Amino acid sequence: MQTLIKRLKQETKELKINYLKKTESWSKEQLQRNIERKKRQSKLTFIDSTRASRRKAAEWQIVVSREEYYREEKFFWNSPSWYFTQEFISRTMKQAEEHYHNSIEKLAARIEKKGLNVDNLQLSTSYLDPNISTKITDGKKTVNAWTIIASGPIQRPHYRYLIK
Repeated sequence: MQTLIKRLKQETKELKINYLKKTESWSKEQLQRNIERKKRQSKLTFIDSTRASRRKAAEWQIVVSREEYYREEKFFWNSPSWYFTQEFISRTMKQAEEHYHNSIEKLAARIEKKGLNVDNLQLSTSYLDPNISTKITDGKKTVNAWTIIASGPIQRPHYRYLIK
């Protein structure tokens, strides 16, 4: 199985590079969003509707609903301190690296379950930016594996392998 894992890592170098670039970009942006959210949280206040006429918010305060106030408080107090420092980026990159290695190992295990002869394997990979498609054959059986990558401004980049 180790030879299969090595070959899969060679075939998916481009995927790893693109995935890590996207993750790094996202983590830098997310760090800024976390910091801004922390700054905003310190200005939040809510005015109970029964006491609204007795009290007005100061100019520096942001008046929100009770639910939003407590949701932001919960985020701030439950988030580890590294969520607001450069350590967030390094931890996110480490998690992405682990995700890549774990997905390769899972893919190798799934290919082995298909009963392919590991000694005669031929792999061919095509890149459909940002996804990849790999055709794995031993001459008798053929397995197709491809990725589905999802990411967005707020959604952390991640992917899954599908096998047919």
